[in-house]
Amino acid sequence: MEIVLISHGELAKSMLESAQMIIGEQEKVVAFGLYPKDDINQLKEKLQQTFSQFEQGEEIVCLTDLFSGSPFNAAVSLMGDFPIYHMTGMNLALVLETLMTRAGGQSIEELRTKLPKQIPTMIVDVNKYLEQELTD
Repeated sequence: MEIVLISHGELAKSMLESAQMIIGEQEKVVAFGLYPKDDINQLKEKLQQTFSQFEQGEEIVCLTDLFSGSPFNAAVSLMGDFPIYHMTGMNLALVLETLMTRAGGQSIEELRTKLPKQIPTMIVDVNKYLEQELTD
């Protein structure tokens, strides 16, 4: 399973660096950013070249930063050509969960089942959480 992080600017690269600080160096994971001087077609080209270099039949997990943003659209445009599972709304918790699921030897199907269930736990209203802790 190859993991591809795609974002506006440095976000994807920084997420990968942060994840590696927490869980160590990772293989088979790459990060791409779309910058103000870039064209979406350049990003699509880079993604297509990268995906083409992956082992034949290797499943690809794409995490993008923003629904319907240019990085999202670049990934969507390649979904018919490559075996891509695509989640958007990337955050560090989602990146870590994806990497740890893969490290645990779970399949992409298990990832597809697991990630949507984990998403509600990734964003916490801390004020509400603390209020509940104080009343318990």
